[in-house]
Parts: sequence; C-alpha cells; structure tokens
Amino acid sequence: MSEGAVAPLAAFDLLDGIAEEELAALARTMRRREFRAGQVIWRQGDAAAELAFVVEGRVAISLQLPGGATVEVSSVGPGELMGEMGVIDGGHRLATATAAAPTTVLALSRADFIALVSRRHPTAFALKRRIARIGCARLRGQYTTLAESLGGGAATELAAAAELEFRGPPDSRYVRRLANFHAFDSLALWGFLTAGRYALCPPSRTLVAEGTTSPACYLTINGAVEKVIVRGGRRIRVGLAGPGLAFGYESMIDGGPSPVTAITRERTLVLALPTTAFERLFHGEQPESHVFLDVIQRDLVGSLRQALRPHARLAVSL
Repeated sequence: MSEGAVAPLAAFDLLDGIAEEELAALARTMRRREFRAGQVIWRQGDAAAELAFVVEGRVAISLQLPGGATVEVSSVGPGELMGEMGVIDGGHRLATATAAAPTTVLALSRADFIALVSRRHPTAFALKRRIARIGCARLRGQYTTLAESLGGGAATELAAAAELEFRGPPDSRYVRRLANFHAFDSLALWGFLTAGRYALCPPSRTLVAEGTTSPACYLTINGAVEKVIVRGGRRIRVGLAGPGLAFGYESMIDGGPSPVTAITRERTLVLALPTTAFERLFHGEQPESHVFLDVIQRDLVGSLRQALRPHARLAVSL
C-alpha cells in the first residue's frame, strides 16, 4: 500500500502519537478493502485472520443465535478498529461483521499484527495498552447490557471484599505448567509472578465488589473465581476465572468502578497485584510487562467470549 495511507491511519485513536515512520511501515503491510452495503466482511466462527481499521462507512456487528436468527449488538464506524480481539488469541470470530453502507477498511493480517506487538519496542507496548483499554470498554458495554436485562438499578450489595490472608508463593514448577504461560520466557514470567503477594481464599469469598474500586488485579493460580452481576434476587454469571486467568483489572485500566462482583467458587489461590504493582507492570516496558500485558489482553478476549453467551441467551428471550 502507498504511504498515502499514513494520513487515515493517523486519525485512529489506537495509533495516536505513533511516529510517522512507524505509521508508514505499518501502512505498507496493509490491504485496502472495499465492501458494498449488505456485504459480509467476516462471519461468526470464521478464523480470525486479520483486523480492520474502518476508514469510511459503517459495519454492523451481529450475533447468530440458537435456531439461526441473528441480532445486531453494535456497530463500528470511521476511526474505529474491529476484529482485533479474535486476532489476539488466534481464535474464531466472536460475531459477524456486515457492511451496513458502502465501507472501506484497511486490513492488517494476524501475522503482521503479531509481529508488530511482539517487539520489545515502545510502540509495541503502547499499542498493547491501548488495545487493553479498547477491550475493557467493550467488556463494560457487554456487562452493562446484561445488568440492564436484570432490571437495571444499583448492584445488589453482597458481602464486602474481604481482607486477604497472605502466604508464600506456590511451587514455580506448577505455575510454569499452566497452559496460559507456556509461551513465555521463564525469567520474564517469574518477574511478573513475584510482583505481588499470594493469598489462599475459602469458598464464597468476595474479592471484588461491583460498583467499588477493585483493591487489586488478581490472577487465579489454583481454584476458580466466578464473575457475577446481581440485581435483587436475579444473577448472571458472566465469566469464570480459572488457573492462569486474571480478574479485577477493569477499574485499574480505566479508573471506573468494577463492573462485576468476583467470588471464589471453591478454595482458591490467587496472586494479588496492588495498584502500585499493576501500574508498574501495565505502564512499564520491561520483559515482565510484556508478559503481563499479554495476560491481560488474552483475558479480555476470553471474558468477551464468555460474556457473549448470556448476551445471546438474552437476545433469544426478547
């Protein structure tokens, strides 16, 4: 692609502040694609082969429901990014994207995206942080829709987040065997895993309460933590954080209150990263920051996928 694509790329919030030479290099890896109104760009369940920057037009994002019906859940317009979540984890498309008007996008392949963000370079770290913020905003939107389905209003007050009883770290060999950590450099991984403190929690312990500022970003080491939204006598389980998965990071990323309540389902060992540790890892550019940002990105994708299940069930019931 010609370097004339640098100008439209510079208009995207994701790429704001990126040096012109970096944008020019990125533009050369992209394909300009045009779609007529009604044309499917990709379908739910397709392999996530690329992400797309919308230059002109509008794209409808829809879910296919049990029985074959579809429901539009959001739309994407000029200056917005789409498809990056499936590209991050190499999975399948979460939803179908259809041009709702004549639409032009700049498409970046998954291979080129991974090469871009895998570098130990300030631009790569900046992009990972911005993608995390985009994912966090989308996740909040999903949770808000689900909360409204329960009647809206304030969150039902559950038990306040309990004080943790800290203990020593687990066997490092066990932690490195967790599937989510196989691809990471051992030294960088251990730098991340020693940034906080470990706590063994009994079942039904509230670690994060919806509507409050999370006291820490947590990583489940052993056991499981349910993420729920509760209104009156009704609740929706929107996610489950098992070994190697994070939770409680939303308010640390965007400064808002926690959108869900996190409760241990069973006896659970967690790594608690307080605000100072989170800030150092999230905004740093050290090897352990690279690991941490990857963990957060992957968890956001998994959480979005999990939240779509009750979202689809809700749409069927309407």
